[in-house]
Parts: sequence; C-alpha cells; structure tokens
Amino acid sequence: MKKDSENNRRRRFIAAVCAVTVLIGGSAGIYAFSANAYAKNDSSDSSSESRAEVKQNKKSNDGIISAGGTVEASQLTDELGLKDTSARLTVEKVLVSAGDAVKSGTQLYQLTADSVAKAKSTLQAELSTAKNALIKQQTSCQADKIKAYSLYQSQLLQGKTAQQEYDSGISSLDSKLKSAYQDYQEANSTISSTPSEITKKKSELSTKQKAADSLSQKKDETQKKLDDAQNKYESAASSYNSTVTAYNSAASVVRYLGAALGKDVSGIELAQTVSGASQQEQKGSESDRKNMKPSFDPTEQKQQPVNESFPVPPSNTDGQQSQNDSQQTQKDSRESQNDGQQTQKDSRQSGDGKKENTVPTGETKSSDLSALYDTAFKEYTAQKQKLDNMKTTLDSAQKDYKTLNEQLSSVSSELSEAQSGISSLEREISELETSLSKAKSSLTKLRSEYESLKASYDTDKLTLKNKLDTDTADSANAKYNYDLTCKTLDSELEKAQSAYDTAAENVSIFDKSLADGYIRAKRDATVDTLNCQAGRNVNISSSVVTYVDTSCLKTTVELDQYDVTQINIGDSAVIYSSETGVTSGRITAIAAGEAKSLADVKFNVTVTADEGSSLYSGQSVNVYFNYSGTDTSVLSDNASEKKSEKDSTSPDKARPDFGGNMPEGFDPSSMPDFGARKEE
Repeated sequence: MKKDSENNRRRRFIAAVCAVTVLIGGSAGIYAFSANAYAKNDSSDSSSESRAEVKQNKKSNDGIISAGGTVEASQLTDELGLKDTSARLTVEKVLVSAGDAVKSGTQLYQLTADSVAKAKSTLQAELSTAKNALIKQQTSCQADKIKAYSLYQSQLLQGKTAQQEYDSGISSLDSKLKSAYQDYQEANSTISSTPSEITKKKSELSTKQKAADSLSQKKDETQKKLDDAQNKYESAASSYNSTVTAYNSAASVVRYLGAALGKDVSGIELAQTVSGASQQEQKGSESDRKNMKPSFDPTEQKQQPVNESFPVPPSNTDGQQSQNDSQQTQKDSRESQNDGQQTQKDSRQSGDGKKENTVPTGETKSSDLSALYDTAFKEYTAQKQKLDNMKTTLDSAQKDYKTLNEQLSSVSSELSEAQSGISSLEREISELETSLSKAKSSLTKLRSEYESLKASYDTDKLTLKNKLDTDTADSANAKYNYDLTCKTLDSELEKAQSAYDTAAENVSIFDKSLADGYIRAKRDATVDTLNCQAGRNVNISSSVVTYVDTSCLKTTVELDQYDVTQINIGDSAVIYSSETGVTSGRITAIAAGEAKSLADVKFNVTVTADEGSSLYSGQSVNVYFNYSGTDTSVLSDNASEKKSEKDSTSPDKARPDFGGNMPEGFDPSSMPDFGARKEE
C-alpha cells in the first residue's frame, strides 16, 4: 500500500513538472530538481497500453536506455594578442593546411620582413608616445589635484577653522570655569580640614617619640647586660681552658701508664680549648661595633664537646694551644717513665747503700707501675669532674650571652623603625602647615576669579556659536567641487595608464612571438581553419587560426520525460560506433528540449567522451545509459539502427559486427537488444 502511494505521488509530481515545462518553454532547473528527486526509479504505471509495454521492456532490460546522436568537437582559436595598434603585418607564406596536426611552437605563417620591421617601429613609437602621454598626464594630474586641494582647503578653511575654534573655545570656557571652581573648593577644604589633620599627626608624633625614647633606654640596658654576659663568658672560657690543660696532662699520664700495663685506655681522650672573647673581637669589623652588634658570638665557637665518660681529643683547628698541650702531655709521660726507672733503680739498692747488680723481676716492675697508674687515674678522675663542671658553667654563660645578643638586635631594629616613622610624621606635618598657609592667603583671589568666569560663560558661548554658523554656511559646496575634480583627473590618468600598459604589452608580445617573422601555434591541436592568406594583412584583433579541440568530444541525444528521471549529471555512459567501438563517457548536461504535449516532453542530454577516445567530429553513434554489463553483441550505431527500423519485421533484429576495441572485462553477451525500443 505504501509503495502504491509513493508511485502515485511520483506520477503526479512528474506530470506537474511536464506541464510547467510546456507552459514556460522548458527549464533545466525544473528538470534538475525532478531528476535528482526521482533518479534511478522506474516510471509510474500508465493507463495507456503503450506506456505499460515500455515499462515492461525497461524492466526486462534492467533499466538500460539508449539513444542516437552525432559526435561534435569544440573549437579553439589563437590570436596575436595585439590591441589598439596601427601596426600592420603582411603574410608572405602559409606554412600549414587545414587538418594538419601541430605542436605548440609550430610555424603557421611566414610574415614579410618589411611588415615586421615597420610593425616593430610602429609599436615602439606607440609605446614612446603612450609613455610620454602617461608622464604628462601624471604630472598634470598631480598639479591639478594640488590646485584643486588648495582651492578646497581655502574654501573649507573658514568653516573648518570655525568649528575647531568653536570646539576649542567651548572646551576652554568649560576647563577654566571647572578649574577655578576646583581651586576655590580645594582651598576651602584645606582650610577646614588641615588643622585637625595637623593635630592628629602631632599626637601620633608624640606617641612615637615616647615609644622611641623607651626603646632607646631599653637598648642601653640590654647593651649593658650583654657586656656583663660577655665578661662572664670570657672568664668562664679562660677557666675552662686552664682546666682543659690540667685535664689533658692527667689523661696523658693515664693513657701512657695504662698502655704500658696493657690496659684498655681507648676511651680516655684529650679535650680542646675554646677561643676567648678578646680573640673574637680582633676578628670583628669596625662596622659591627658602630652598629652596636656584639663583636663576639659564642655560638660561632667550633667547640668540641667533652665525651660523657672521657674528654674529646683536640682537632686541628685548636692551633698552637693544642700543640702545646700535646707537648706537655709527652713531657709528663717522659717524667713518669723516668720516675718508673728511678723506682726500679731504688729497688735494686740494698740496706748498706751498695748498688744491687741483680735486675728486678717482672712482678716487681708491674707492681710499681700499677701503683703509679692508680695514683694518676685518681688525678685524672678529679680533673675530669672539674672539667665537666667548668663546661656546664661555660654553656650557661654562652646561652645567656646569645639570648642578650638577640634581644639587643630586636630592640635596635624596633628603635630604627620608630625613628623612621618620626621623621616621616615630621615631614608630613611640615607639608600640611605649608598647604594651610597657602590656602588662607589665596582664598579671596580664587573666589573672585570663579565668580567672574561664571558670570561671562553664557555670553561667551553664544558668541562662539554665531561665528560657527556663519563660517560653515560659506564653505558648504567646497567638498562636492573638489571630489568632482579629482574623479575627472583620476579617470583621465587611468586612460593614459591603460594606453601605456597596452602599448608595453604589444611590444612584449611582438618581441617574444613575432620578431623573427613567424606566427606560431600556441598549443598542440589539429588545424580546422586558417584565417590568414598569403599577400594579405593579418587582422590584429581576430583569430589567426581555428583548431579542433579533440580533447573534448561530445554528443547530445534526446530522451523522453520517463527515461530522463533515471539518470543524473555525472553518471557514466557508453558511446558505441561500429567504426570505433566502445568509448566511455559521462553525462555533463541535461536541458529541457521540445515539448509536443503534456505527455510527450523531450530532454537534451549531453555526454562528453573520456579523454583519449578514438571518436571524431561528425561521427554517428549510439549512447547507452545505466549500462554496467559486458555484452556488446546487442550494441549498434545510429546508422545500423535506422536500417534495422526499416527492414526488420520482428523484435529480433540483426546485430552488426563489433569492430571496435572492448574495455577490459567487457562481455558482449550481456548487452540487451533495444531494437524494439525505437518503435515504441
């Protein structure tokens, strides 16, 4: 049901298009719309018996359509390209004939030497004349424009100046009145508000001054405490260094005797001294002292802490002091060794004071050394305890010094900031007092100036407006006259420039193509007509030769309104001739043709052959649409089809022999016979 409705709709639409086509004489646009809307669809059912037969025939042949036509070729021409010249060229000899195939550059005509020389002279003279005329016109145009512009400016000057003067005058009146009012108001505002600002600033100044005095006092107190802390630290450092010396001596003896007895003394280490505050002050800069920063900071001491059990050995940074301590330790060790030797010596002597010649036993020697070791270790323990106590004192003094140093730095920064704020307030108070004094002295004068400008403002503005209206009316037509003059001058200059360009192009064309006395072909083509004859002048403005454009061969066939709905522009088609065989092509145009009645409307369909075909102009061919098979046995050209129409008495008509070249994969057995189609 849906399909029948669609067929009826298409049938009504096609009938409407055909009616419109008949009434207005045909329209390619109407066809294009209808063809695109219903392309590739079968035509609707018809009440006529002949239309039913046509539809049945198309269905049996898969919608293939054929029609006969004649091959046509486009034409191309060559022209000399010379324009607007009096030069004349005479043909001496024609070098090719109609039908000749020529290449680009082939000599077509030989010109007489005399005409070539005269033409060159004429073209050069025309170029020179055109150049001089152009230069003259350029100079004249420029001078005339300057004069016209000067006249235009002089005519506009009065009105233009008046407008500028009016705008400037109004702006000046407004600016002066506004400025006088602002000055007067600022003076009043200054007189009324400045005293309270000065009082407020002075109160802030007093507060800041008190704060600065307090900070200055606090700074002095902190500096004093810092000096005391520095003295305590220096004293503690001196005592600590003395204790380190005694401790290192005791530790060295213990380490020596212990090593001699085979004891583990690896935990007994030497301590190092610290630098005094006076040494640090020698390293401080003069700028540090001026800024009242402490010259000695105990936190910077590279102090080696004493081990919890034993003192830490000195590092290389201890300098001469550590070296002296080491030498003292070695000295003490040697003395201890001598004491041990002396003890051995005494033990070898007997009661009568005579020397004992026997060597003491190992047990006796070990016992003496052990006694010395015990005595030395007791001394070492006492010195270690003393050193630990001194270190605690030193650390406390160092901490107090660091805390006071940080406090002094903070107070100094606060004092500097307060002093800067005091200076800024003093400067602001001075500026406010100066501004107040100036406002009081100028208030009367400013008020007088403002009142005077306000009284004369309206009168001055009306005077400026009257002058503007008068001057503008005097220059109303100035621009129109100037524009008209410039347009005329530009038109004359364009003509001179065009004449010069044409003359220059003529000389260029002549030098490039004609100077050697020959007219040559400009393309590869086949000559159709030679438009020049020997002994006659060449027509400069028309073509000298006409070619057959074999690259664009086409044929136009006629289809009815039912067949045309099954094709579209751009569809492929097959062009067949028994002489040249099968040639492929493409639909390039569809236009409305003859309309005999509403039921009989014809369309002209143009098919252009693909490039490289073997067709030729005037050849009779048949064109097949919607054909995708390979059977060429049913193909026939226009001549054989006409003959078949006269002689055949049955639907099976004689098929002509195929003498052309078939494309790859083309099967002649699949091409249907359309012999009966022409009769229908």
